[in-house]
Amino acid sequence: MGSLDSYAEELGRHGLMIPPFSNMGMLGELIEILRQAPADMDEKLTVVLSQIYTPGHLAAMVVSRYAHTKVVNLYAETISEAIEAHLLGLNHVAVAGLMPVIEGVVVKLSLQHGISAKKKTKQKFVALVGCAIERTNTVKTGDFQEVESMLTAFLNFLKNYFWEESSSYPLPDKTNRHGILHGAYSDADYGYSINFYKTLTAVDMLCWISEFQPFQPKPTPDSQALAAYYLMIMNLRPRAKVDARRLIFGPGA
Repeated sequence: MGSLDSYAEELGRHGLMIPPFSNMGMLGELIEILRQAPADMDEKLTVVLSQIYTPGHLAAMVVSRYAHTKVVNLYAETISEAIEAHLLGLNHVAVAGLMPVIEGVVVKLSLQHGISAKKKTKQKFVALVGCAIERTNTVKTGDFQEVESMLTAFLNFLKNYFWEESSSYPLPDKTNRHGILHGAYSDADYGYSINFYKTLTAVDMLCWISEFQPFQPKPTPDSQALAAYYLMIMNLRPRAKVDARRLIFGPGA
C-alpha cells in the first residue's frame, strides 16, 4: 500500500490515528467527514469507527491479543472491563480505565527498550515510538512505510492531544489524560464513544510496538461466546441507562 502520511497528517489534525485493522474505505470515510466538518462531526466519526470496533472484533482482541501480548497482558483485565463499560454506555469509566493502561505500558516498554527510567513520561513515549519506527525501517516487515505512517500518527496523538496540558487541549472531545485523570474535566466534557475509540486505538498501537502482529485475530469459540455476551449487554443498554438516569437524577433526566 505504501506511505499513508497524507492520511496520518489529515487525521492527526483532529486528534485521530490510523486504526490498526482499518481499510482504505474506512479511512476515506473518516477523511470525508473531517473535510465536510459537520456540526455533529464526532458522532459521524463514531459511526465509522464502530464499524472497526465491532463486538466480534473487540471480543477477539480481548481473548486472543490483549491477554497474550507482552506487557499489555499485564493490563488485559482492565482493558476487558473498559470495553465492557463502553458497550454498556459507561464511557466515562471506560476511558478513565484505559488511560492508565497507556501510561503503564509506555513506561514498561520503555524500560525494555533501554530508555532511561529518569526520562519524563512524555520523553519516554517519544523515544519508544522513535525506536519502533527505526525498527520498522530496519527490519522492513510487511508494508513498513504504512506502519511508519501509523506510528507517526500515534506519536502525534500522544504528544499533542493525550499528553497536552488540559487547558490547551484544542478539540471539543477532550481525550486528554491530564484533564480526565486529574479531575479538571467534568461529566459534560468527555464520556463519549469518540473518547473511547481514540484511547483504545492507542492501546492497539502499543500492542503493535510490543509485538508486531499486523493481522487482527481470528474468531474462536471463546471469542464468539464473548461477542454474543457483548451483543446482549448492548441490547440492554438503552433501556437500562435511561432507567438508571431516571432513578438517580429524577423523572426529567
